[in-house]
Amino acid sequence: MSNRTAVSIILTRDPDSTEIYLVERNPKLKFFGGFYACPGGTLDKEDIDIEIKNWDTVPQDSWPYIVAAARETFEETGILLTQGPEIAKENLQTYRKQLLDEKIQFAEILKKENQTIDAADFHFICSILTPEFSPVRYDTEFYWVKIPENTAAEIWQGELIEGKFISANEALTWWRKGEMLIVPPVIFMLKELVGRSVKSAVPFIAEYAAAYRRGKIHQVYFTPGVQLITLKTSTIPPANTTNTYLVGESQLYIIDPAPTDSGEQDRLWNYLDDRIKEGNEFKGILLTHHHSDHIGALTECQKRYDLPILAHPKTAEKLATFKFSRALENGDELDLGESPDGQPGWKLKVYYTPGHASGHLAFQESRYGAVIAGDLISTVSTIVISPPEGHMATYLRSLAFLESVIGGTIYPGHGPAVRTGKEVLKYFIKHRQEREQKLLDVLSSELQSTFDLVKQVYDDVESSIWPLAEHSLRAHLIKLIEEGKCEQEGDRYRAIL
Repeated sequence: MSNRTAVSIILTRDPDSTEIYLVERNPKLKFFGGFYACPGGTLDKEDIDIEIKNWDTVPQDSWPYIVAAARETFEETGILLTQGPEIAKENLQTYRKQLLDEKIQFAEILKKENQTIDAADFHFICSILTPEFSPVRYDTEFYWVKIPENTAAEIWQGELIEGKFISANEALTWWRKGEMLIVPPVIFMLKELVGRSVKSAVPFIAEYAAAYRRGKIHQVYFTPGVQLITLKTSTIPPANTTNTYLVGESQLYIIDPAPTDSGEQDRLWNYLDDRIKEGNEFKGILLTHHHSDHIGALTECQKRYDLPILAHPKTAEKLATFKFSRALENGDELDLGESPDGQPGWKLKVYYTPGHASGHLAFQESRYGAVIAGDLISTVSTIVISPPEGHMATYLRSLAFLESVIGGTIYPGHGPAVRTGKEVLKYFIKHRQEREQKLLDVLSSELQSTFDLVKQVYDDVESSIWPLAEHSLRAHLIKLIEEGKCEQEGDRYRAIL
């Protein structure tokens, strides 16, 4: 896991309004492709060398962030947030192209045109560190800036495809309708902007962000009505967290209360208590499956909130010490009340998806088509399929089934959600098929142990991963035996030619 420093800029024409400028990221981008965000990006090494006016009014650590804010705003929107002589539009466009093509540095532009970055123009809001679900975490400082009079943003097709000034209420309305994807940090800021101006909302946003730093649960929504809560667990590396989910608006289900650590549990309870104080109601606890890294807080959660536990019968069998109020079967539906945009009849559909675990379930909400997939996928690694309970052929059928029904975002058991759920599932199916073909290629008439095979089939991963990979290798071998392509003698295997 690595951290990067970044900056994000809330541009406004009027700091006494709720209107801000949002840019749409190219859907092809790996990081939040297709989402609306504020302009911004990572800091460059050169940012630290540029002097700024009124430097003594801000902390020294903020100087490169302010420079990066000016540079990124110019690169992404064409707006130059500097003070100095007026620059002809055609010259600004030339400089912008040269900067994007890495033919000139931002410092050279400022020097040639006698421009100065004034710290007084950049108003610090907060800093936010990406939750631990992501292998790359961004430590981002947010600023608001009033754009100069008689200037207009111009988006050039590339990393961005569109930009617009929009009020907080309008943006959230489009988001709740499922017609506008917005990055999670901006969603909570927009909520604080409703009924307030950019300027007056700053202390409320800052306090919420400071609470994040103190351990408060982040508001992470990739789609409305599905909150991803990342909590530290004793899970299989490289993951070190498991995702708990809250699904619904005023009527909520808790899916997979995961952590065993008392500190992580307290973080979860504090957040759930806050949701109750806001007038929300918890209707039950849902389990995707029985593995310990998904149920670590189940006992305390049920006791604390007196909630029914719902799971597949095979999961209930594995957890015989718990009292389950209802068995969930494939095709069952749970009522979620009104959807985030006020539509009645919002449901959570249950899918039986074995393969990783015999009683594994996935859930799909009906308004946006998002799927909570549990341990059918992880977006930080591949899922271990461990026989005898883990069964590769069954697992692949479950992946194929989900791929046939998903219409939106997929929420994994570990790692960040992904907007292109269908493509993600296709990728994992293809990945497993390619791994199986690699196994077929190294099987021969000579008997080989799983250790002999894993070194060849998983030669593209660190050898420290091989003991885990050996579980999935055995699952692939069982599938090939079932298909008549392989046979076993003792603990050794060979191809049937």
